[in-house]
Amino acid sequence: MIFILLGVLLLTLKLGGVHPVSDWAWFSIAVPFLMAIVWFEVVEPLLGLDVKRQQMVKRKFEARMLELDKKKPRRARRGFPFK
Repeated sequence: MIFILLGVLLLTLKLGGVHPVSDWAWFSIAVPFLMAIVWFEVVEPLLGLDVKRQQMVKRKFEARMLELDKKKPRRARRGFPFK
């Protein structure tokens, strides 16, 4: 995520005409985006971080579903036209 934020910042500075960055080549502005692609497509799968993230999301979802099952159902309000 930090690579994407850095790339957006550099791109904004380049297009805004800020002096040191406006003189840089476009390739140097694209480097953080290329590093982000390498990170998400190569490094994360090698380290297993993508699997860990999917497992964490699944655990959180299951915990929310269990929590919803434990709650008492809400009573419908009287006089309220919609349920």
